[in-house]
Amino acid sequence: MATATMRAARFHGSGRISVERVPVPAPGAGEVLVEVHANALCGSDRHALRGGTEVIPGHEISGTVVGTGTGVDEERLGTRGVVYLVDACESCAACAAGSPNMCLRKRGAIGFSRDGGLAEHVRVPAKCFLPVPDIVPLDHATALLDLFGTTLHAFRRSGRDIAGADVAVMGCGPIGIGAVAVAIALGAGTVHACDVIPYRLELAGRMGATVVDGREEDVGRPIRERVPDGCSVVIEAAGTPETQRAAVDLCGPGGCVVIVAHSAAPLELRTSPDLIQLERALIGSEYFPRSDFGDGVELVGQGRLDPAPLLTHRFGLDEVEAAYDAFLGGATGKVLVLP
Repeated sequence: MATATMRAARFHGSGRISVERVPVPAPGAGEVLVEVHANALCGSDRHALRGGTEVIPGHEISGTVVGTGTGVDEERLGTRGVVYLVDACESCAACAAGSPNMCLRKRGAIGFSRDGGLAEHVRVPAKCFLPVPDIVPLDHATALLDLFGTTLHAFRRSGRDIAGADVAVMGCGPIGIGAVAVAIALGAGTVHACDVIPYRLELAGRMGATVVDGREEDVGRPIRERVPDGCSVVIEAAGTPETQRAAVDLCGPGGCVVIVAHSAAPLELRTSPDLIQLERALIGSEYFPRSDFGDGVELVGQGRLDPAPLLTHRFGLDEVEAAYDAFLGGATGKVLVLP
């Protein structure tokens, strides 16, 4: 009997991508096989694009369970949902505290160290498949991961009441534009959105944010003019020393800067004026715990969060290279690849 095959994207480095025929994976013990409906692109894919990877990329996946391994109830067949990217150990201190997003000994990461969703099927641990209700279309369901899940967690990490608060978002890529949407959904008083790409600023403006062109010499000046005492929460989603520094300066007394953009660049802080005197908090936020997933589902189901305006471009799997060209060019919102 011939082995069933599927199409899958392969990254060869230097931006070269091919779509090849590979065997459909068989779910092992405790795993499910998911027929991929959509995979949203992410800026964190840049490293694999440049250097190549042995695994199939893609970590913002929605789809339907079409196969189960041993130990998984067959009643899960036909379940619609999304894939949580962290295959957590479930035993380290972070996992014991209910934070598998910070797992200290993760078994794998879907799309990074294990095959991901730029394919017609993906095999994942059953615990990593999160069901979504029928009211949420599978296209929209991808937004419950990085776009809304990560940013809802970032606001929760701030510990501040967002209702009526002044919020600033530095960087309006996918995470930043998700933060704008979430802040508005949570009832923020004002949302200031900063970026250097006109398309992203226009998108943030259409959503209801007050936009700031980051190409200005002092990116924080327009926000400080509108909010002289500073913002309660500043989400840093650009990942540059300049935007991180501006985020600290924009934070008001007792406020919080939440850094969600990964960066290895140093950030210089003056502890007395930057942190102590105004009792500012500066924290990091990584993805989201599985236990928080229902919050995003509820907001989308209620219509308070609408993914549709942010999912701006769709491509087939055979067009995956064009999809990345468009996405990395900056003139898009979230880009979906639909196998």
